[in-house]
Formats: sequence, structure tokens, C-alpha cells
Amino acid sequence: MSTATTTPSAEVAPASTPHPRLRRLTRVAGVLYLAIFAIYPLATSVRSTLVVPGDAALTAANVRAQETLFRWGLAGEATIVLIEIVLAAVLYTLLRPVSRSVSLAGALARVAEAVVMAAGCLVTSVLTLVALGDGGALDAFDAGERDALALYFQEANDGIVLIWGFFFALSLLLTGWLVARSGFLPRVVGILLALAGAGYLLQSFGTFLAPGLADTWELVVIVLAIPGELVFALWLLIKGVDQDAWRAAAARADRAQL
Repeated sequence: MSTATTTPSAEVAPASTPHPRLRRLTRVAGVLYLAIFAIYPLATSVRSTLVVPGDAALTAANVRAQETLFRWGLAGEATIVLIEIVLAAVLYTLLRPVSRSVSLAGALARVAEAVVMAAGCLVTSVLTLVALGDGGALDAFDAGERDALALYFQEANDGIVLIWGFFFALSLLLTGWLVARSGFLPRVVGILLALAGAGYLLQSFGTFLAPGLADTWELVVIVLAIPGELVFALWLLIKGVDQDAWRAAAARADRAQL
């Protein structure tokens, strides 16, 4: 009789026991997301401060005079790329109990975003420094031509931002769907994330199709994206996931081989 009465309690106990590794994982995701919120505006503000659209000479003079600041902005953007890749892996681990295939697709989309971001933010900035540096193959160009090249690389990045925006939008749409379906995170947070993805998608498509409305598309992103991403980051950091619901979903996924 004693064995029969103690066995059920032994089986129930683990289900209600806090999972410290899962809690740490959600906190890591929240911290990484908030780090992006803090670092990205600072890094991009450096670029917008030094680059003067349509004025190659002034842009070149600004970068030469404040090369250290320009390099710090480059380092900040490189940090964002690395964070995005790590965050993709963390979110995949957290959301794979809902659907491993969709979670993997979301992670791959986020990694693709980081790769294209690196090609835009990092490569164009390195090429700008090369164009404005002394010596090398570009000695064949005069000063005005080198200044024009530097501005060209910076302006090219504006278009590349819209390209990585497609991948980021896909990542947010898939993440929003996973969160809304999860049962261990609030459904409303998933809806907000999906709206954020729609905002980035509208900005990228809209700017390519109607460049005259670029400011409008940027406002759409601010209105739709920031609330969803910020709420998601804070929820992961402060509240985390419903651990019992997460483990139940993980068990179902293992049984279904999904």
C-alpha cells in the first residue's frame, strides 16, 4: 500500500519543479534582445552622423576627422551580427517544442539576416575605410573619386538594409506564430511579433516599390515593430515561459517526432 501511494507523488513532483536551465535560457534571450535594442541605435547613429547624403567631400572629411568614432560604430554593428546568430540558436531551443521545422526556419531566417547585415553594415564600412585610406591600389584615383567611392559604399548599405529586412521579417513572422501557438508564452506577444514582422516586410517592399514614401515606411516599422519586440524581450527576461506547459509541449513533440 505504501508503495502504491508514494509512486504517483514521485511522478508528479518533477513536473512542478522549476527548471533552472530553462529559466536561464529565457533570461539569456531577453538580455540578448535588449542588447540589440541598446547597441543598434548607437551604432547606426554613428553612420547617420558622419554620412551626408549627396555630399561625398563632406562625408569623406567627417569620416577622416572622426575615424575612431566610425570604427566604433563598425564594432557595434559587428556585435549586433554576432548577437543575432546566438539569439537565433537560443530562440530555436526555446520554441522547438511548438514545431521543430518552423522554429528551425525562423532561426535560419535570423541567421540569414545577420549574414546579409554583415555584408551591408560591415563590408561597406570596411570598403569606405579602404577608399579613404592612404596608399594601396586606389592611388590611381584622385581624391574626389575616392571620396565618391566612400559615399557610394555608404549609400549602397541603405539598400542592403532593406534586403536583410526581408529575412528579419520572415524570422519575426515565424517566431510570432510559434509564440502564439506555444501555450507557454502569451498569445498576444506572438501577435505583436507577427505585426512587427509585417512592419519590416512593408518597409522593405514599400521602399523598393515606392521609394518616395521611405519616411512613411520607416514610421510603419517604428509603430509596429518596437512594441512587439520590446514586449517579447521584457517578457522573456522578467517572466520567462510557463515551465510546466513548456515541458508538456516538449514531451508531445518528442512523441510525435516533430
